[in-house]
Amino acid sequence: MNYLTREKAKELIRDLAFPKFFIDVINGTLNSPLDIYLGCPTLYYLNHEEQSAYNLGNILPLWEDAGGYTQYTYDIDNKNYITFDIEDGIASRYTWEALIKPVIYTLLENEYDEYENIEQTVMAVKLLLTDLSLEHSDKLVDDVKLEWENS
Repeated sequence: MNYLTREKAKELIRDLAFPKFFIDVINGTLNSPLDIYLGCPTLYYLNHEEQSAYNLGNILPLWEDAGGYTQYTYDIDNKNYITFDIEDGIASRYTWEALIKPVIYTLLENEYDEYENIEQTVMAVKLLLTDLSLEHSDKLVDDVKLEWENS
């Protein structure tokens, strides 16, 4: 990947008109429970040589999973999303919807015990994701809810 500091990434997020949500991820200022699932990418703590070793070009790291291994990034040149394991670097490409659906699924699954029923859980998850400014968020969360209920 091209070398990118946290400060330059925040500028890039603004330039690309991405939601401020991602600046909060980088700053580590997300509210609970989102801060458990969406951490500041480890990539920002790597030096120029270490970042370049991933050989992914012009990407913007957005978040990492709770374990810190899976990195979620935006490919600026190809205008799609990439995930990869920090240890093996094997990349997979996704659309935005395909990238965010597993996050929604995990939130539904893990937050379900906090509420009386699935409808309350869905409303809570939608509220958690408000700052993400998801396009068609209601439909997306409802689709994930159906998948979750049928699994």
